[in-house]
Amino acid sequence: MPELKSGKIAIITGGASGIGRAIAEQLYEKGCHLVLVDRNPLPQDMLDSLDGSRFDFHQLDLSSESNIKSLIAQVGERHGHIDVLVNSAGIHPKKDGGKPLLKEMATEQWNMVLAINLTAPFLLIRECLPWMSGRGFGRIVNITSRAGRTLSPIAAADYSASKAGLIALTRVTALEVASEGITANCVAPGPVTTAITTGDASIRESMTKIVPLGRYGRAEEIASAVTFLASDEASFITGTVVDVNGGSYMT
Repeated sequence: MPELKSGKIAIITGGASGIGRAIAEQLYEKGCHLVLVDRNPLPQDMLDSLDGSRFDFHQLDLSSESNIKSLIAQVGERHGHIDVLVNSAGIHPKKDGGKPLLKEMATEQWNMVLAINLTAPFLLIRECLPWMSGRGFGRIVNITSRAGRTLSPIAAADYSASKAGLIALTRVTALEVASEGITANCVAPGPVTTAITTGDASIRESMTKIVPLGRYGRAEEIASAVTFLASDEASFITGTVVDVNGGSYMT
């Protein structure tokens, strides 16, 4: 099992639900002190399951650079270091339950998706690095998507572009921080059962057909890959993309 030394400070964006919540719960079980970030409040059952002395919650808008700077400064000053950053927050606006076409996509929507899915991870990484440097350990894990790896019929242009860009950002980050013992990797989920994906049954059926394992993934299965990449055992893995997609995209 992957090991994380107790007391690691782990920031998880999008930590209130779905994949982000599953990641938070697994890192908590490994002894991390969680810093959860989400635009929505934490659900009561999650609050009830966590020791208040081992997590902090920040409800904020990640499209704001000043919010991100203030957040990381507060976390760094309180704890003196940051060990793990997981960029899980992401948005994928729909139109009539499906993807908006490029020809009808508003510039405002494009800008917002890029702000949350790509610019926010860039800012979070940049602001966290000074708190990771000089300690010989740091783990950055970015949640990209199968849509950032290959064509997805249900992913809009803004979402696909942001997730492909996140992969490139991760590789450059990995190169620039490697000498300090900091790694940067991506996890690329395929179809996963979350509150966002439980809508249109026809879409779910068509997506299931492209998965060789014949089912949607579980948020916990994505979290397991993230937990490994955040662990001591993953110290020689950097700049890569771990595909967790049931075989729906193979390289």
